[in-house]
Amino acid sequence: MDLRNNLPKNELSTYRGEIPIHPSVWTQILANAIFLPLPPRRGGYAKCLSATCPPLEGDSRGRNEMYPHDRIYWERGANLTTIKQHNNSTSIMRHYFLFLLLMTCTVAKAQTIQGKIVDETTGEAIPFVSIGIVGTNISTVTNDAGEFILKGLNLPAKLRYSHVSYLLLENEINAANNLFVKLKPAAINLKTVVVDPYRGQRLVKAALEKATQFQKESFHGNAFYRQLTSINGKPSQIYELFYDLEFNVSKVKGWLAKQSRFAELNEGVSFSMSNQSYLTFALAGYLFEDRKSGKFVTLKSLKDFEITIEKYIEQKEQDIAVVSCKYKGSKKHFYINSTYYIGVEDTNVYRLENSIFNLPMTINVTSKIPPAGTTIATFNGAKTDIPILESISSKLYLNLNIRGRALNPVISSMLTVFQLDKNLKTQKFTELNRKVQDKAIIESIAYQPDFWKDNPIVKQTALEDSFIKMMESKSAFGTMIDP
Repeated sequence: MDLRNNLPKNELSTYRGEIPIHPSVWTQILANAIFLPLPPRRGGYAKCLSATCPPLEGDSRGRNEMYPHDRIYWERGANLTTIKQHNNSTSIMRHYFLFLLLMTCTVAKAQTIQGKIVDETTGEAIPFVSIGIVGTNISTVTNDAGEFILKGLNLPAKLRYSHVSYLLLENEINAANNLFVKLKPAAINLKTVVVDPYRGQRLVKAALEKATQFQKESFHGNAFYRQLTSINGKPSQIYELFYDLEFNVSKVKGWLAKQSRFAELNEGVSFSMSNQSYLTFALAGYLFEDRKSGKFVTLKSLKDFEITIEKYIEQKEQDIAVVSCKYKGSKKHFYINSTYYIGVEDTNVYRLENSIFNLPMTINVTSKIPPAGTTIATFNGAKTDIPILESISSKLYLNLNIRGRALNPVISSMLTVFQLDKNLKTQKFTELNRKVQDKAIIESIAYQPDFWKDNPIVKQTALEDSFIKMMESKSAFGTMIDP
């Protein structure tokens, strides 16, 4: 790009390959530039480093005579040009330079966006869609209502939306507006499912064998956890915590709570699950070789499960096999039926759905039906050699009888890893332990209202939002010891 063509004839520099910066050029520079301000110096000329700048006639000082200068680098195509300020317009150009600094600071300010993702065909909300900022470690997932909030965007930014049952979508965001995104369902292929009845078992075995190669590798990230207890369909208690986590392909190994808050609605009857986070953390993976109780899908127990491919989801890069594993043994003991979403080419696990039966736990009231639960975990391999935890939701269902009154508590939790951070590995994490009480964790951290106010990570479903707003209106949030 030859800037001389945009200058009045009488203002062309008399120095070969050098041009003064005229105000009429700044508009073009601003439209094509990435500015990196350097330490300020005074005075100077603009020297064109591009091969498109031929020598000019009438050089009276010579090319080697140098001047102090202010420098701003800008890049367009393959040309890199150093812009220097002309002596006789120092004041004007200093104002332009300050304007550039101000504009750069404005552009660099991190933005927060929110949106909703729906099925293009049905219009229904899609939970557990992964939304990531391309080129960063920042990501999130949609809640049960298909809603999400994402912070840390330096606009413009490219977002990637991925879900194993939908086609991958990428688009560029130029403004921090509310987004309404439609994903196209991936095609379902059922024709080849019954051709090879043992292919499902081979896929699960290959996926678990691959995961064992990474079993000792730890990953670290920032996470948000919410636990909501409802009794007979009405919300009654909520925990929310921010964690630093250490995790691998099997589970959350360790945690460090950073912020917490708690609220409870007291209407005569209450129920509290003291260590629901342990259940969520313990199942936040897809390799369960080290489990000592219960029946899980492992390399050693494949023969104990009826394994079938339910369908194939046709993605652009590869098909995803949906493989169900149902336990064939006695149904009187603790066991888990699992459904794996496995890439047929890379044998990576991208999603795992668990149905939990006869969960061993102590309940101090009458329960006619053993506790049961479900988990849905999603895994993302975009930035790692193998897919790692992105999110896990869990639900625990209880049927209780207290003094002749039927109570049906449902404890729902959601853990989302919203940013990976290798620097966290230097911290001392609390090791995962079933004896750790969630209440004790919350009691150990002072409630900080300013931290929670308008926090972009804290995105609720409509049910959670209405309950939280009600509790906030009553100033009910706090710690366990100072509500």
